[in-house]
Amino acid sequence: METEIELKLLVSGDLDVAELLQNQLLPSLQAQSSSSQMALSNRYYDTPDKQLRGLDMGFRVRGRDGRFQQTLKTAGQVQGGLHQRPEYNIELSDQYPDLSLFEPGIFPDHVSVVALQSQLCPLFTTHFTRYAFDLVMDSGTKLELVYDKGQVATDTHQQPINEIEIELKEGEVGEIFALARKLSALLPVRLGAFSKAARGYLLAAGQELVSKPLPDFLALHDQDTLEQAFLKTVHYALDYWQYHEQCYLETQKPRALGGIRAGIQLVSQAISLYLPMLQCDALLATQARLIQLNNDWYWAETLLAIKTLRSRKGPFRKRLAKSEELLSYLRGRYEGLLLQHQPENLIQRQQSGQLQIDLAALAYERPWRSGGNAWSSLVQEHARGWLAQGWFTISQSMPRKKKFSAQHYLSSEPLLRQTLFNGLFLAGLFSPEHRDQFRAPWLDIIDGIDELNALHLLKSELDVADVQDKDELMLWCKDKMSHLLDVMEQSRKAALKMEPYWKP
Repeated sequence: METEIELKLLVSGDLDVAELLQNQLLPSLQAQSSSSQMALSNRYYDTPDKQLRGLDMGFRVRGRDGRFQQTLKTAGQVQGGLHQRPEYNIELSDQYPDLSLFEPGIFPDHVSVVALQSQLCPLFTTHFTRYAFDLVMDSGTKLELVYDKGQVATDTHQQPINEIEIELKEGEVGEIFALARKLSALLPVRLGAFSKAARGYLLAAGQELVSKPLPDFLALHDQDTLEQAFLKTVHYALDYWQYHEQCYLETQKPRALGGIRAGIQLVSQAISLYLPMLQCDALLATQARLIQLNNDWYWAETLLAIKTLRSRKGPFRKRLAKSEELLSYLRGRYEGLLLQHQPENLIQRQQSGQLQIDLAALAYERPWRSGGNAWSSLVQEHARGWLAQGWFTISQSMPRKKKFSAQHYLSSEPLLRQTLFNGLFLAGLFSPEHRDQFRAPWLDIIDGIDELNALHLLKSELDVADVQDKDELMLWCKDKMSHLLDVMEQSRKAALKMEPYWKP
């Protein structure tokens, strides 16, 4: 058995990557190198009901120059783009798979290998040209740098492969990130959350990526240190960000853009929360870059508000569908925003990819350790104070006795969202008995603010749009906002009466 540790980088644009690696990257490295080029063909197998997939296993047969090898990969993990997964390799005399050649202990006791073998069928293939560079760094660390270009395909569909992998063969994981940083300065890359196999399974199932909601809370443990809790939080947020980048590039669905911005905001808020304890210049500099990147995505809020107004399943469609002029105007605004801000280019910018690599590297570089040992204290010791401080600020800025207008709610949104993010990060440390009940009305208020934002946008657009029933629509909009505010006020007053779940 081998444990594969690699960083996957997706390449943007139509560049001659192999030439750049050979003629620009390698001469800049202090390393011994050798290179090779090969055409690889892989066929992935599973049973019709995806039993191997259900066991979190991936199984393929690889062919190269008339030689064949079968590989079984078992459950692993992906954190911030770094893939770690045990794998088992066996040489074959021909192209036909044979699960019985693996050690029986690889499979769970309840699994019949004979039954699995009898049901195996091909699901998809990957065909690509691999440019491989074996590197021995001055530190002694051995890396394999490969660039793969080709496609993953089923009988009816295909997707391009254009990616770089940096695999640790021997030595320090940190060298992976040092090399990734050099690559990101040379060409536009971003972290890859999905393996070729994962993409193939989606393609074989005829599925596309869909935007994911945020969880109610992250799973933390009482004995997690500040460092462990911080890294779990950053990895979740970074994975959420990467997932929605891929989701948008494949589907062009606007909701994925909201997921990208939410992921960036989650990482930023995680640093804001933990920075007072994990003080270091590297985190401060990273936070400044995140704030700038979040500002570059500000327009996504307007885009999603327009989507809410135009949605066939949204709360406003029944009335707005009666005004074709307005819907046409909103469609023009929507398309104009996409044309102006070019989300594909934002996703594929070098600065964004470089920031993702730096965030992924935090788990291995841990720059805060040079400033003291606060990182080793238990997160449980700080969580109650952090939560209490955040909700005290909310209670002061949103007092129960004061009636809130739409503008009050819209102005309160950044602080409320940050405080809810902190709850998402830390609530997993506490009993669910009162936790979900406490958060529910505040989450309803956030949903209400999103609707208010859409209605506020509609009012602003009606001021400038040339539509025949403008006055009637404006009156409807005001009535809708008034009713929504009544509901939100009830939620806010109920929320402010709740007993905090973090009290001992």
